[in-house]
Amino acid sequence: MTRYATLLFLVLAFTIGCQQTDKQQSESSATDKPATVCYQLVTAQDTVSMQLTTKGSDAEGALTYNFYEKDRNQGTFTGTFHGDTLLANYTFQSEGTQSIREVAFLRQGDELVEGYSDMEDQNGKFVFTDKATISFAEGIRLKKGSCR
Repeated sequence: MTRYATLLFLVLAFTIGCQQTDKQQSESSATDKPATVCYQLVTAQDTVSMQLTTKGSDAEGALTYNFYEKDRNQGTFTGTFHGDTLLANYTFQSEGTQSIREVAFLRQGDELVEGYSDMEDQNGKFVFTDKATISFAEGIRLKKGSCR
């Protein structure tokens, strides 16, 4: 009888362990699945649009600035979310020249607010001189919208 009880205990322990592993795997695959969201600002004469794909804290996507009477710039970015703040490298084309600059966006509900601070050129890439001074108070506000 003791052998049967031991065998039953081992079978139950194995079954429960397998169910927990399956549950953990399905939960982690659900959180590892990339999610794409689009944001935009449209005014009478300006348009800014972003397609943002996230997987965990990693982010990438496309970003376009089209301001009235200014050269359009369009490109891609890769970066990381630190809490609600996205810090990314934006590689873009403007006036036929490719450039790279850091960008920062703060997620506030259904909006992304662009942050600004002093920048400097480091080996051909414009970076924030001090990330602690990035301000989102007067930033462009992109609203969540449909991806086209």
